[in-house]
Amino acid sequence: MEYQLKEEIISRLEQITESIDVLIERNKDITSVEDYLSTPWGMTLLDANLMRIQFIGETASAIDKKTDKSLLVNYPEIPWKQIFGMRNYISHQYADIDPDMVLIVIRKHLNPLKATVKQIIQELR
Repeated sequence: MEYQLKEEIISRLEQITESIDVLIERNKDITSVEDYLSTPWGMTLLDANLMRIQFIGETASAIDKKTDKSLLVNYPEIPWKQIFGMRNYISHQYADIDPDMVLIVIRKHLNPLKATVKQIIQELR
């Protein structure tokens, strides 16, 4: 991989880890979906979460395209197609988003994604 492309990919991967950190930090006090649905601030947080999750999917998709689908495929422990699909679902089916799914993604799937993204960054360096 040429140097300039590698640096761009590393930068995008770092943006993903930053978004994951923001999502985890902002949701550390959320105990249930009711915390989102019961107040205007909770709904604002849910909206912000969706934007960050959408950004993660968009950025991962861009990385996949920029590398001609040759990088992320090496990390099958992450369901990349589901990440791309979630981005599309948020973009096109926003009104149908299940808040439970958002909380599950934040609680269960972000830390493994972050660990893999950090591994990719380390291997690219």
